Amino acid sequence: MNNNLHQPITINFVPSSRKKTALSLSQFLELLKNEENYFKGEQNDTKRMITRLRKIFYDAYGWNRELIRGAAKIAGRYEVKLVPAAETGHYIRKVLVKKGDWMNPNAGTEPEIYKDDNQEVVLPSELFCDMGHVLAGMDCYNHPEPVAPLPNALMFLKKLVPHGDRNIDVATWLGDLASISGEILYAELIEKKHLNTEEIQHLINACAPGQDMLGNIDSYIISQSYNIGTNKGMRVSDIFHEFYNTDNYNRLNRFILFCQSVGLKNWDGNNFENEKRWLKYYRKQLRNTIVFYIGTRFPRPVMYFVALACYLRIFDKKMKMDLFLENFLLALKNKIKENETVDNRNIESIP
Repeated sequence: MNNNLHQPITINFVPSSRKKTALSLSQFLELLKNEENYFKGEQNDTKRMITRLRKIFYDAYGWNRELIRGAAKIAGRYEVKLVPAAETGHYIRKVLVKKGDWMNPNAGTEPEIYKDDNQEVVLPSELFCDMGHVLAGMDCYNHPEPVAPLPNALMFLKKLVPHGDRNIDVATWLGDLASISGEILYAELIEKKHLNTEEIQHLINACAPGQDMLGNIDSYIISQSYNIGTNKGMRVSDIFHEFYNTDNYNRLNRFILFCQSVGLKNWDGNNFENEKRWLKYYRKQLRNTIVFYIGTRFPRPVMYFVALACYLRIFDKKMKMDLFLENFLLALKNKIKENETVDNRNIESIP
């Protein structure tokens, strides 16, 4: 393992040129309540509201076609457009108020909850967390399904193509790790640039920053802590308020519980007993998720050749999958040791 690289899974907010200020959780929840109130009579339809809110932040790049097909027909509040960004080669997402919005007459403007990355908030614990990632994982939890580039009628053939077994993994932490490897491939194959250690660490910090990874982890923990699949439950804003403002067991032990949720077993104070099998399994899952990322990043027709080569393991060494998985696991284990009072109860893995 290259100890000069590390994977952040928590971080405190530091003002930067990208983001000079951040909302507190309470400020964000006021905006979230406003979004809930837009959908009259649905505030306590917890499952449906999670989808409505998730689509403020993530409703493009295959979310409806591949990641959360079960929620595809549930409409979001805003108009979503994909606009090319010449300086990066990526498409950027524009979220705009629709004409006729009964709460906001300013059609064509960006809603407050979306602008300036307002989903990235400072929690009461002072940790920085992306609540959009929390909502994405919760929506996947409510709509569990594999991820594959196939229509619904052919999903029984998923083992013949790149596929992710669990959309909650692909849409959260695994997808973020895949974006690091995908960007390394893009740099080497398209830009003809070999990245040094400092540049790779910069990619890690940009593609899988601490606020994103904490949001990914908390999506599993909140989903297990509350009945989020009901149509007669708590408001999502109230769930977040309670989870982050009380010293509940699941939040205080989020890292060990997350590890159990993704299949790691029998923590002995230093290691899990099945780490080797876990790494082998997720290496394949990560490779397949990188194939999906290549489809959103590389230009056609190069995309098809790179995706095939990735799937056939030709680029395994370049993509550094073992390194990124091991660093993620190491970061989790360090957090368990640092912050948690762990008991040995066994919780069920997410289905």
